[in-house]
Amino acid sequence: MNSQAERFLAELHRSPQTVRAYRADLRHLTGWLRETAHGLEREALEAYFAVHPHWAPATRSRKQTTLERFCRWALQHDLLDRDPTLHLEHPRLPPPHPRGLRREDIERIFAVIPPEQARDALLFRLVFETGLRIGEALGIHVEDLDLTRGDEHLTVLGKGSRKRTVLLDDPRLVSALRRYLRTLGYTHGPLFQATKNGRGGPLRYQSVQERWQGYARRAGVTCTLHQLRHSHATELVNGGVSLATIRKRLGHQHIQTTLRYAEVSDSTADAELRRWRRQRH
Repeated sequence: MNSQAERFLAELHRSPQTVRAYRADLRHLTGWLRETAHGLEREALEAYFAVHPHWAPATRSRKQTTLERFCRWALQHDLLDRDPTLHLEHPRLPPPHPRGLRREDIERIFAVIPPEQARDALLFRLVFETGLRIGEALGIHVEDLDLTRGDEHLTVLGKGSRKRTVLLDDPRLVSALRRYLRTLGYTHGPLFQATKNGRGGPLRYQSVQERWQGYARRAGVTCTLHQLRHSHATELVNGGVSLATIRKRLGHQHIQTTLRYAEVSDSTADAELRRWRRQRH
């Protein structure tokens, strides 16, 4: 199997790090098969994973992915009669903790957006200050805005076609919205429009992602656009806002999704424990 594995790795066309990881996984399996006199069969693979219960789910999943890709390659080259990994179950991986950005890093990105790109600046500020999903923000129409002074809010269509009302509580954001509408004269239709060839139209998700990455690179910050939503949620948790309110704000269907943000807020937990301790003494 060693020579076959090397042929597979040579045709992989992946980064050197990935090739090294795949080679290590295949060598480990090959050594175990040789020691136990097993062939490359499903029963052997089940036994292989069973005798390594100490592997973390992510490690087990990566090793299994390596084997699956190798076996598919071997089938295509008539080196196997059937795929022994076909019905192997992958371990269930816990959802990754959402990771927000520091406000100072976000402001660095906003600072490099040129003044003439008011649409981009408003869109990204809106996502950060409200926690909207990118798709929700791009779907906003002017008619969805209510800028009544002292009660500014908007209506968005979230996942599962569920509507929710989102309070616009940041004065800087509200001022930018009013200025944007006044400058462009929008009274109806999409709030964020493309301007290709001088014609307005829906702004594409991919285009927005690319523009954000461009600004982030210019500011020297490595991040994704979706992290703006995570950053808003993390700030709410750290500010002591209840999980029920955060759930409503973000449009989560299940409270378990919101709880992921609470788990990353160690500073809030420490502050609450210190307050409790001071009250006792």
